[in-house]
Amino acid sequence: MRLSVFGFLAWLVFVAGVSAQAPDAAPSVPVDEVPIMAFEPTREEAVLEAYIDGVVAAYRRDNHIPAVSLSVVKDGKILFAKAYGYADEDTKTLASGQETLFRIGSVSKTFTWVAVMMLHERGLIDLDTDVNQYLKGMEIPAAFDAPVTMRNLMAHDAGFEDSFGVFVYGDEGDLTAGLKDTMPKRVYAPGARVSYSNWGAALAAKIVEDIAGMPYAEFLDREILRPLVMQRTTLDGPAAMNTALAENLAKGYRYEAGTYVSGEYMELGPFTPAGGMASTADDMAQWMLVLLGRGSHNGVALFTPETHATMLDALPHVPSMTSGFLTRNYHGVQTLGHPGATAYFLTNMTLIPELNIGIYVSQNSGGDRGLVMGLSDLVLDHLVGDNIERSPSDDPDFEAAAAAYAGTYYSNRRSFSKFEKLFSAPSVSTVAPAEGGALTVSNGAEVSRFAPVPGAGDTFEDRNGNQIVFLRNDTGKITHFVGHLGAHSHERVGFFSSPNFLNVAISAAVVFSLTAWLGAWRRQGRPANHTSIGGWINRFDLLAALMVFGFSGAALGVGAALSDLETLSSYPPLAVMVMRILGYGLFVISLLALASLWPTWRQSGFSLWRRLHHSLFALALGALAAVLIIWNVIFSATA
Repeated sequence: MRLSVFGFLAWLVFVAGVSAQAPDAAPSVPVDEVPIMAFEPTREEAVLEAYIDGVVAAYRRDNHIPAVSLSVVKDGKILFAKAYGYADEDTKTLASGQETLFRIGSVSKTFTWVAVMMLHERGLIDLDTDVNQYLKGMEIPAAFDAPVTMRNLMAHDAGFEDSFGVFVYGDEGDLTAGLKDTMPKRVYAPGARVSYSNWGAALAAKIVEDIAGMPYAEFLDREILRPLVMQRTTLDGPAAMNTALAENLAKGYRYEAGTYVSGEYMELGPFTPAGGMASTADDMAQWMLVLLGRGSHNGVALFTPETHATMLDALPHVPSMTSGFLTRNYHGVQTLGHPGATAYFLTNMTLIPELNIGIYVSQNSGGDRGLVMGLSDLVLDHLVGDNIERSPSDDPDFEAAAAAYAGTYYSNRRSFSKFEKLFSAPSVSTVAPAEGGALTVSNGAEVSRFAPVPGAGDTFEDRNGNQIVFLRNDTGKITHFVGHLGAHSHERVGFFSSPNFLNVAISAAVVFSLTAWLGAWRRQGRPANHTSIGGWINRFDLLAALMVFGFSGAALGVGAALSDLETLSSYPPLAVMVMRILGYGLFVISLLALASLWPTWRQSGFSLWRRLHHSLFALALGALAAVLIIWNVIFSATA
């Protein structure tokens, strides 16, 4: 996570007698699993496997990845499902594509969306109806004169703010209680902005529960996993797994001081439908075959081709999360799928319908994302080669229009009402015109160049095939853009609403705090050249400076404490509480500093320079006080 906290997705079907409103429906009949490599691979398939082996070996070596689980399917068959490296570095237990479970994070959500479409096919869910119609024991509050629909939940545009709530709730309580206790504020009208929501995906799983009349886990197992013989796939978190599965769960690692250090598993409690599943390369190959098989595989039909078409056909050729699957155009080839992450595990599943190919990859290290996020692109390059479209080039005619896109953009995947808003401050992007007819997008030290896509207004693509799309309001002004993964939108903001004001206010307060102490040190042993009121103001400045130093140190402590997803299990850490206490103290100090301006100029006896210094320090503290409120450091809930 990048100080904002990052990404996850869930399932459904109906059984006889569980609800008076549903017809009888017998569970699907399990069939034998399709054996891996029960055919002679073609030369091209063998070459592809060898190519992927080489890519994985290079990434594992260069990025210290202990183990990788990977499967590739094509034309209705499993080309291979294997694992590389050690599932347990301590015991040197080799990972297996058939036996070793890796945590798949938000790829779990694809099961939820399929379950939703199964119920939709049975006439039990209308994708465009207020979800409150289906919910039992809770209700989504009214806002914006528009209801939240299942289509909004699937597209991640329901308008919910983001929150740590899903990650810090703990293991106690059921899904309904968890959702009620962590309900986020509605901050945008449904459909107005894309903002990835784990809470919204978990809500969809609850709707499955409420319609099916059984726990989501039972529905998932009965109607999806057992029929597909996905025997080594589970919704249970590590602490709740049965012994056989737990013994085959890969450990998660970080690379530290030249060695692998195992970390604690992230437990999501009742929110596991949003990102807590674990599976093997073999089982995930079966899942990709169902999705590529238009809802059917090896004699088992989860839903009809018509329902599949409603879900995954005719998706936009720009980055989006329509139907819950990430849709992306890579150099003219449409891909869809989903990434996922929990502490120490990264995963990605990519489907390429045009080539009838699916690629699943997971690693037990949360470091470099290059392999899981880039393997499908490398495979596409390998298979299509010179026939693939290249990225668009700069357009000199665009140069004059580029200024309309320039500005500061702030991620909408953030908390708007809680203290957690502060952690999203680094999620700012700067868009600027680039010479030659293109745009540059900067996010911290990372700078990308995007050229306009011919014939696709407000759409831009970089040299790696990543696209971004800008959107306009009714007057034609650019308001936000959607990033290349389609899961997040970035709002155009002014200076005072951007993290830049936060940085300037804190920096100014720190600078004047330093100079206040340097001035006091410089004046030691000299005769006083101020009144008694001036003496009190001097002491006040030194106290204010200490408060600023303490607050800054606490802020650094918060950043260190939340530097990885594992620490969310103990949120809020002590550093957060200390920072908030100091924030309230600073707010009071700031009000007193502003009130001291009159006596400073009229009664302090200070020189002009010292009066100016104190005045600027007071104004910096006032700006800091405004920042504390704007960024929810004070006068807001912690979580």
